[in-house]
Amino acid sequence: MRAKRSKKYRKLMHQYELTFGFREAYQVLVDSNFLQQVHNFKMDLLPALERTVQGKVKPLLTKCSLAAITAAQPINPKTGKPFRPYHLPPPTILPLRHCSHNPESEPIDEVDCLLSLLSPNAEVKKNKEHYILATADPAVKKSDNNNDNQQRKRKRDEEREEEQALRRARNLRVRARSIPGVPIIYVKRSVMVLEPMSTPSENVREGVERDKFRVGLPEPQPKPDEAAEGAAKKKIPGLKKAKGPNPLSMKKPKKRAAESGPAKTPKNSDATQASKANVAGDQPDGEEGGAPKTKRRRRHHKSGPREENEDGAPSTEAGQAMEVDA
Repeated sequence: MRAKRSKKYRKLMHQYELTFGFREAYQVLVDSNFLQQVHNFKMDLLPALERTVQGKVKPLLTKCSLAAITAAQPINPKTGKPFRPYHLPPPTILPLRHCSHNPESEPIDEVDCLLSLLSPNAEVKKNKEHYILATADPAVKKSDNNNDNQQRKRKRDEEREEEQALRRARNLRVRARSIPGVPIIYVKRSVMVLEPMSTPSENVREGVERDKFRVGLPEPQPKPDEAAEGAAKKKIPGLKKAKGPNPLSMKKPKKRAAESGPAKTPKNSDATQASKANVAGDQPDGEEGGAPKTKRRRRHHKSGPREENEDGAPSTEAGQAMEVDA
């Protein structure tokens, strides 16, 4: 499917969702002509429908449509029942939709059955179950060019039957368009097409859009759990919630140093005071503890001058060195 067509179909199904409440998976009512055409053009039923409506689908086949399909098949001589047609998918792919139109549950005409499901009430036309109709024109049989009178008569009978079947198929589509909110899918030249919105559906959609402008967009309804939580949190007018005490007023006052007694000295203070006393005891008398001590200059060269002490006398180490040299 081309991108332009798929985008168009996606917008169209979105309009059906907003206006008529369609939701995935879409329920698709399939008739006998549609199944025949899908088989003739070798199309996969489920993938083709999903590409057309741009979403998941759930195809359904009514009992009346099944009766119309089996009535056209030859009867098996062994079982006495008609053969299963090749174009009928298995029940796992195409489940049966039970429809009871009469107390005996006998099948009726296929067109009337589909229309009764699309709009149960004939007076109030409304697609309550949100069905999608999938239909097609009947297949045309190839005729042989024989000149026999018998063959000509048979050909005329077949043409009449084909014309009647074509009228019935088109009548189904025309009557389905008169019901608002019924999307129609049909097969045309090996292409599955989604019809544009019909005039009754357009009128309903325009009315919904006008109501939105007048009233405004509806607010999203909360879930039951969220609604219960919101009601619990809602404040009742006139009642005040009891507040707790001020945390600053509950704070305990600090005790003063005078009232609590002499302050405790840390353990490190005793060690620092003892070290200061030792330093003061090592210092000589008459010298202040803060006065720096003069440094001596010493030369380690043998030929250098002798080092003198602070009093001006030669150092003993220099004299010993000179005696050893002599």
